[in-house]
Amino acid sequence: MKPIDHPTTGLTRRACLVLVGSALSGCGGGGLASLVPGTGGTGSPLYSQGSISGFGSVIVNGIKFDDTQATVLIDGAAAKSSDLRLGMVAGVQGQRSAANATLGTAAAIEVWSIALGPVESVSGITFVASGMTIDTDSNTVFEGISAGSSLTTGQTVSVWGLQVATDGSRWRATRVNLVAASTNRVVTGLVSSQTTLNGWVLSGAGSLPTNTMVRLQGTSTDSTHLNVSSTQVLNYGFETYAEGTLEIEGVVTSIPANGRFMLGNIMVDASALALSTLVSQLAVGNQIEVYGSWTSGVLLASQIALEGEQSKGIEIEAKIETFTSVADFVMRGQRCDATPVKLSDTLATKLSTWKGLIKVKGTILGEVLMVTELEFEN
Repeated sequence: MKPIDHPTTGLTRRACLVLVGSALSGCGGGGLASLVPGTGGTGSPLYSQGSISGFGSVIVNGIKFDDTQATVLIDGAAAKSSDLRLGMVAGVQGQRSAANATLGTAAAIEVWSIALGPVESVSGITFVASGMTIDTDSNTVFEGISAGSSLTTGQTVSVWGLQVATDGSRWRATRVNLVAASTNRVVTGLVSSQTTLNGWVLSGAGSLPTNTMVRLQGTSTDSTHLNVSSTQVLNYGFETYAEGTLEIEGVVTSIPANGRFMLGNIMVDASALALSTLVSQLAVGNQIEVYGSWTSGVLLASQIALEGEQSKGIEIEAKIETFTSVADFVMRGQRCDATPVKLSDTLATKLSTWKGLIKVKGTILGEVLMVTELEFEN
């Protein structure tokens, strides 16, 4: 589509995106289930996990996936691509374009939250919910609140994020939604007991696999007891994708030794000589993206991208859903503010009446996308 107008200012982008390495799938009645990556069709098979950083085609790990034919699941329920939101952690099964490595076609997209429940405490930009310590930063997308520090005890939140501690007790939020209070709960952690997880006393969970990261969903009647209705195992089933490429984003959770380290709860083998310099510089807490293949329960890295210090760049190509002003309009469910672009009066009027597609780029500031580039498209 040919741009009609392209007012623009500089766009700050970081080197690569962020993700908690967790492939999830749900089932009822507390039974175990997992998302098993598939080939997503013929061509160059690809399984990519990352926080969603744009729309038009859904963007994960810098790849624009055509999602027009993809099946979509959000927390185990059938959904549409239009229901996806920035910052949600997505697992995309599909294939990469042979002509352009930044393009792909998605066959299936699956998204799961990692926590749901009341805020138990708040300390600066960190809060506790579902027995999990959750950090927020400049890349966290918010809905219903402006920042992590704005949360108050008792408010109910749904959270997507990156695993920061190997036992799943601490996470870095990629998206936080303020939601209505209910008895529904989600908790994620490492199984060390059949009867408890992150301080919750469990019932109806069945037999949980010890030393395995799981996501439990259920209801509670008080602050300590969880009646489990479904269980998902994290990062299970990659061995079935041995013929394809994996692209996993995450946080380094162990000090590299002999070329190996933990990414979330995934073991990464980065012993290839070409990676030695970068691996020697890695530290616990670094956010990285690992490309490679799954071999004998290990992610064998062929490439590693270290995240930059700057805030994540966002791109949305869509129609305006609601328009209040240049400083307040909504695209793909995301509130946008285009005042940094400094539109002329003519273009501001055009923005208010435009019925076609618009492409915007910018960075997240709390619950608002601050637009730094804008295009009107035929």
